[in-house]
Amino acid sequence: MSKHVTHRIEYYTRKVAQRASVHPAKKQPRSYKYRSYRLMVYKKMMHEEIKKYQEAL
Repeated sequence: MSKHVTHRIEYYTRKVAQRASVHPAKKQPRSYKYRSYRLMVYKKMMHEEIKKYQEAL
Protein backbone atom coordinates (compact mmCIF):
# COMPACT_ATOMS: atom_id res chain seq x y z
CA MET A 1 0.00 0.00 0.00
CA SER A 2 1.46 3.32 -1.02
CA LYS A 3 1.27 6.58 0.88
CA HIS A 4 -1.23 9.22 -0.11
CA VAL A 5 0.13 12.10 -2.17
CA THR A 6 -0.46 14.63 0.60
CA HIS A 7 1.71 12.60 2.99
CA ARG A 8 4.51 12.56 0.43
CA ILE A 9 4.28 16.33 -0.09
CA GLU A 10 4.33 16.87 3.67
CA TYR A 11 7.42 14.66 4.05
CA TYR A 12 9.24 16.38 1.18
CA THR A 13 8.60 19.91 2.45
CA ARG A 14 9.66 18.93 5.99
CA LYS A 15 12.96 17.46 4.73
CA VAL A 16 13.66 20.45 2.47
CA ALA A 17 13.06 22.79 5.41
CA GLN A 18 15.45 20.73 7.56
CA ARG A 19 18.08 20.90 4.82
CA ALA A 20 17.66 24.66 4.40
CA SER A 21 17.87 25.31 8.14
CA VAL A 22 21.60 24.55 8.20
CA HIS A 23 23.56 27.75 7.65
CA PRO A 24 25.65 27.57 4.45
CA ALA A 25 28.82 28.67 6.25
CA LYS A 26 28.57 25.89 8.84
CA LYS A 27 29.67 22.34 8.25
CA GLN A 28 26.73 20.12 7.42
CA PRO A 29 25.98 16.96 9.36
CA ARG A 30 27.42 13.79 7.86
CA SER A 31 23.93 12.47 7.06
CA TYR A 32 23.34 15.45 4.73
CA LYS A 33 26.09 14.44 2.30
CA TYR A 34 23.72 13.09 -0.37
CA ARG A 35 20.48 14.61 0.93
CA SER A 36 20.10 17.09 -1.96
CA TYR A 37 20.38 14.29 -4.50
CA ARG A 38 17.96 12.05 -2.61
CA LEU A 39 15.45 14.89 -2.27
CA MET A 40 15.57 15.59 -6.01
CA VAL A 41 14.95 11.92 -6.79
CA TYR A 42 12.08 11.86 -4.28
CA LYS A 43 10.64 15.03 -5.81
CA LYS A 44 10.67 13.47 -9.29
CA MET A 45 8.92 10.34 -8.03
CA MET A 46 6.42 12.45 -6.10
CA HIS A 47 5.53 14.46 -9.22
CA GLU A 48 4.94 11.23 -11.16
CA GLU A 49 2.56 10.05 -8.43
CA ILE A 50 0.76 13.41 -8.48
CA LYS A 51 0.21 13.05 -12.24
CA LYS A 52 -1.18 9.53 -11.75
CA TYR A 53 -3.44 10.81 -8.96
CA GLN A 54 -4.74 13.67 -11.13
CA GLU A 55 -5.40 11.33 -14.06
CA ALA A 56 -7.38 9.01 -11.79
CA LEU A 57 -9.72 11.84 -10.79
